[in-house]
Formats: sequence, structure tokens, C-alpha cells
Amino acid sequence: MTVIGCRNTIEFPGTNVELSFSSDTIYLDTVFTGLASSTRTLKVFNPSDENITIDRVYLGRGTASFYRMNVDGISGKDVENVEVLAKDSTYIFIEISPDAAGSTELVYKDSILFENGGIQQHVDLVTTVWDAVYHFPTNVLTINRPEPLPPLKLAYSVLGENEVWDNTKPHVVYGYAVVDSAHRLTIEPGTQVHFHDGSGLWVYRDGELYVDPNEMGSLDDAVVFQGDRLEPSYEWVPGQWGGLLGGVFLQGGAQSKAVLNNLIIKNSSTSLRVDSAWGSLPNLTVNNTIITHSSRVGLYGGYGNILGTNLAIGPSGVYGFYGLGGNYRFDHSTINNTWSFSSRGGTGIGMVNFFEDAAGNRYTRSLSAKFTNTYIGGNLASEVAMGIDDNEVFDVRFENSALKIEPNPEAGHYTLTDTTLFKDCEFNLNWGFSSTPWIPEDQWRFLPDSVSLLFSKAKATAISPLLDLGGTGRSTPATIGALERP
Repeated sequence: MTVIGCRNTIEFPGTNVELSFSSDTIYLDTVFTGLASSTRTLKVFNPSDENITIDRVYLGRGTASFYRMNVDGISGKDVENVEVLAKDSTYIFIEISPDAAGSTELVYKDSILFENGGIQQHVDLVTTVWDAVYHFPTNVLTINRPEPLPPLKLAYSVLGENEVWDNTKPHVVYGYAVVDSAHRLTIEPGTQVHFHDGSGLWVYRDGELYVDPNEMGSLDDAVVFQGDRLEPSYEWVPGQWGGLLGGVFLQGGAQSKAVLNNLIIKNSSTSLRVDSAWGSLPNLTVNNTIITHSSRVGLYGGYGNILGTNLAIGPSGVYGFYGLGGNYRFDHSTINNTWSFSSRGGTGIGMVNFFEDAAGNRYTRSLSAKFTNTYIGGNLASEVAMGIDDNEVFDVRFENSALKIEPNPEAGHYTLTDTTLFKDCEFNLNWGFSSTPWIPEDQWRFLPDSVSLLFSKAKATAISPLLDLGGTGRSTPATIGALERP
């Protein structure tokens, strides 16, 4: 006896059905020379009660399009007779060829067109296309760790002896770009620097970094350090770059030096990390600079020596500024940690003069810090944390500043009436802020509003800048923080 099996034939009679889509616009990665985009997915829904056949799915630019697609397992730029079951969906996978970087268009656009009977629909495709200078790793540093931990691998390339990056093309960094010992990197106003995931800039011992050293620019043509994902949804996503050493790492040395002016650093992990200072002068001078949307720490000083004026530090996943020992001086700065992407264990600023290793051994590092005309706040009940070992120097002073701070700390390290620690300061008031031209209002606000209590509360010091962060002349008396009240 012979048994013959059969299966039912599925009919696809539906036509003239209006489809729905998971998105009406697909944004793909910025395409740099030689690098294809990551793949994006478009889900196409059949909302009807009938099985349908989409007559044709094709790219508007046809075979000349730099986009590539795969429709339900079929690759091509023009696919016919795509079957979709009732109340079901199919997937289209889209990427853009690296050849698109040769396009003369700054923004490359196309559309996926759908024809279903008499119905025609489309989904837009958008990719920014730039020519750029690339810094790819040429070496790998292996850092061994105690077993059973595997070694760490750090990919890097060494820059030229006296390299200058200008704004004619963006720079794209993979791995760490290293400013070697006795070498110098100068970055001119308006230069856009993009770091791939896990990448950063490493100023090796006795190297030098200068961003707009002659202060020829402003925040309106700022140097920008950011990630290399330029789709709109990544515009303000923290933690997109910065590897083992952080985003920008200034390693300690007798001649190590960085001078940063008119710079925006955004979306890194630990954005700016400053290692041990071996000399008496600041190894980092930072002015007219915004550091924001750091997934961990905005500015980290590990026994560093930092001078900051007109410095604004925004949302940070742990600390806005953290000092583990070292010497720090800030004037007319704003540290406003309004992190809202997740829970946060740190504060606006954290300063300690000791640390303990895994075995519980304690080590101390002297710490001196002075904050004048500076705002320190955020969305926690207290945004100032101090860890003090009484056997080591802990010399901290706040003058003419505004702080959101716990008035009665459990450890009893301070009292708000101590004038050696707090001189002419204000505490825990309702300071109001409005938006700035450089950061969207829904991401971070740090411009004192028109009725701000920070107005006319500053007192000029020897390092007080005559202009504020945005280039506005300061009032007399000036406003506390990096920006004058409007």
C-alpha cells in the first residue's frame, strides 16, 4: 500500500491593502570611507484579514542606489511578489555600501517603495556621508592580570610628532590615538572628532595636547569630541566611546600638559581622566568647555593638578567631578548633575584623600581643592561628597559658591557654619535654570534663568574670566557659575 501525503496550498488573493511599517524613516550610521553601515531592520505589517502579495518592493534610486536590502530572505534592489500572511509581517534588512562615502552629497537619501495593487507607499532612508581622516590602531598593548582573569587588550596608534588636526575634515578614531612622550597634538577650532566604541585619546607621559590654544574660537564653532554614531537617536546617548583608560586620558609626567579651550565633550564613559601630576603647575588647564552625558565620570582627577574656568559639567552616571588626591582650582564653573538615564550612586562632586585596595590596605593622597564662584547641584538631595582621612591633608574651600549639600552629614566631616570650609556660600536654595544654544532643553539646562538667585553673588578672583562660557561680558558683581544670567 502506498501512502501519498499532500499539503494545502495557501492562497494570497489580497491586493490594494495599505501596509503599515515599524518606522516611516530609517536612519543608518554615518558612512565613513571604507566602512559599511550596520544593518537596520524594517518590519512591514499586513493589517488585513487576507493573505496578500506585495507586487513590488524596490529602491527609488534603482540599481544606482548605495543602499542594499534583503526582503524576506531575497537580496536585491528590486524584489517582486512578496507574500505576507494575514495579520502577519515580513522583515526588510537594510544597509548602505561604503561606496556611499564617495558621494558628493552630505546627506544621502533614498526610499523603499511599495506597490500593492493601486496602493503606493514608501519608507525614507537617510544616512550622513562624510569624507574623514581615520586613525586606525596599528599596535596592541597586552595588560596581564592575575589568574583566572584574562589579559586586557588595548589597541592603539601613535600620532605624528607635532600633529595638527584642523576642521577641513572630521577625524575618526578607532582604538586609542596616542600623543607620545615629547610629542604634541594641536586641534584647531571647529574640528569634529568622532570616537568609535571603546576608543579614546591617550596623552602619554610628557606628551602635550592643545585644543584651540590661542582661544581663536568659541562654543559656536567648538571642537567636539563625540561618538561615531550620528543617527538622531544617538545624539545624546551616554557611554558611546571611551575604553579602558576613559575617553581622554592624560597620563602623569613631569611635562605632561593639556590646554583645552572652547571644547564640547559628550557621550563618553569617563570623559576626561587626569593622572598623577609630577610638577607644581597644572597638567590640565580647561576653559570654556562643556563635558556632558558621561556614563561614569565627567572629569576624573587621580592625584592630578587641574585648573578650570568657565567649565560646565553636566549629567554623569556617577560623578560630575571626582578627585582622588591632587590639587584642583575651579572658578566660575557649573557642575549640575541631573542624570536621569539610570540610578546614580555618585554626586555632583566627590573628593577623597585615601583609597583601599582589594586586600583592605589603605593608602592616602593629599588633596587640596578650591571652588570660587561655582555652582554645584543636581537632582539628588546632596551633590557634594567628601571622604576624609584625618592623617592626610584634606584642604578644601568653597567661596562665593552655591551648593546643594547635606547640612548634617553622618560622618560629621563638616558643618555649614565652618567659614574655613564655606565662605560666603549659599546652600540648598531653589536655583532655576533655562536652556542653552548648545544642549537641548530636554537633555540638560544650566543657564541661570531670569530670576535666578545666582545673579550678582560672585566675587572676582585673580583667575576670574572677563567673559562667560558663551562669550558674554560678566556683570558686576557677576553671576555664580559658568554662564551669566540672561
